[in-house]
Amino acid sequence: MAIIYAIITVLAWGSWLIPSQTINFSNNHVRTFYVAVANLVLAYFVYVGRGSQGLTLETAWLPMVGGLIWAVSGYCAFTAINKIGLTRAVGIWTPLNIIVGMVWGVLLFDEFVGVDFRTLLLLILSLVMMIAGILIIIFARGAGSQHQTQASFTGGLLAAIGAGILWGTYFIPINISQQSMWEAAFPLAIGIFLGATALMLITRGNPKLPRRRDYALACSSGLIWGIGNYGMLLMTETIGTGPGFAIAQLGLIVNVAFGIFLYKDPKPGTRAARVTFFGVILALVGGIILGSL
Repeated sequence: MAIIYAIITVLAWGSWLIPSQTINFSNNHVRTFYVAVANLVLAYFVYVGRGSQGLTLETAWLPMVGGLIWAVSGYCAFTAINKIGLTRAVGIWTPLNIIVGMVWGVLLFDEFVGVDFRTLLLLILSLVMMIAGILIIIFARGAGSQHQTQASFTGGLLAAIGAGILWGTYFIPINISQQSMWEAAFPLAIGIFLGATALMLITRGNPKLPRRRDYALACSSGLIWGIGNYGMLLMTETIGTGPGFAIAQLGLIVNVAFGIFLYKDPKPGTRAARVTFFGVILALVGGIILGSL
């Protein structure tokens, strides 16, 4: 079962961004809104199926705050993809959210305190590998291309960094609440929905989509992300948090494969593609080492 859960998690988190890429949204807040709607529906059915488990407003508000943070993260992610491409954006924010999560663990939860010398060396090695991988991914094709302005590249880079920081942070309110992710998943989904809806309304985004089938495609992204999230919970229950976290990072390979072979970003077989893939593997191995610690 652990292998099945791992496959579900890796494939889902490696592909959830893909279905909505062909849709012409009025802005990225609308894209995030549809992800939030589908994830909320899935979370509700899981919540009803498992029972309320004593969920109250007092226990739900911190996970809801985490959901608000996630909503902003989702907007940053979609903005980064639009400006610098799927491969580069995902290759930046995935290792970065691992690093940020580790930093929060050290600062707030006393993780890695009093570790032995071997663990400290592995920790430093993993961080160096992830940072080096991120830099290689960023500069694999230079600052931009003939179709991309410096301002667009800078904006996309900042958006990817924002997604990495915020996706490395949204679980902190949940940890502070001392609830399990199973208990927190539904209020987290409510927070994501409220945040995405508020951002869409503030920016006057139009939720109307060009074609009927676009609604299913837009919602499928949220449904796939939610499936990956529950797959991750089942996997960590089966084999432990550290190994489960490490395996989940393999979704980065799936994302990059879509970026290179589906969107030709960069074109397969080119030097840029090889350098980018090397940076991804370097960052991924660093993330797996960190997860194993």
